[in-house]
Amino acid sequence: MSEGGLLMTTDEKVELARQLASALQVRRTEWTRWATYFRQCQDLSKALQLAEHLAKSPAVRRDPQEAARCIAKVVGEPTRELQRIPIDDLTEVFGYVGRWLEWLNWQSQWQGRERHEKTSARHIGRKPGGRHRGH
Repeated sequence: MSEGGLLMTTDEKVELARQLASALQVRRTEWTRWATYFRQCQDLSKALQLAEHLAKSPAVRRDPQEAARCIAKVVGEPTRELQRIPIDDLTEVFGYVGRWLEWLNWQSQWQGRERHEKTSARHIGRKPGGRHRGH
């Protein structure tokens, strides 16, 4: 972060977003809902209060509830540092978090696919798609 914590370079914003996304482990859609609320209210404390409320609400389904709990914890821990960042910059960081979450999700799916391909049995001499093709 730049001196005084007020101005950040794009690289610093992207790195902060990467750190938050790595710690979050939530679906991008759940993050986007929360980040949209933050963008609308432009108040980090208020947005964190919403996440805490949703995390405890019996009216919220389990997955969104877990996502809210995770957001409240991960974003709430460095609150003082985050509050020193201008709202526009913080909104930009949270946008990058969404992109990182999508990348991390894609990456984990790709790695899972590679593991599956390495461990799955292969039929020697059979052409891909050959068994159930039209006769």
